[in-house]
Amino acid sequence: YYAPFESGMNAPHTEVYMHEMPGGQYSNLQQQAKAVGLGDRFDEVKVMYRRVNDMFGDIVKVTPSSKVVGDMALFMVQNHLTEQDVLERGHAMDFPGSVVEMFSGDLGQPYGGFPKKLQKI
Repeated sequence: YYAPFESGMNAPHTEVYMHEMPGGQYSNLQQQAKAVGLGDRFDEVKVMYRRVNDMFGDIVKVTPSSKVVGDMALFMVQNHLTEQDVLERGHAMDFPGSVVEMFSGDLGQPYGGFPKKLQKI
């Protein structure tokens, strides 16, 4: 029954140490990527997940914060954005709702606060 929804990862992958994506987030993000036409670019999405996590200050990734990182990674890959693009032009971007909620404090505050560069957006 669940086979169509499996991620295809049948054994542990060491790449988890690169992107630090929780297992449940991996399969959800893979399905989201397919839904928005980025299924064939999932490797790029995983790399961007790591970059977004770093940009956000290496936050603790548990639901819902892991979803926020994933939403932003999809947004950036879809729109061909780099971290620098976000920092320089973020004030004029329409970010995913989950990202806005996180930076509005709706999910609490990360240890040490939000990165100063992002606070300026």
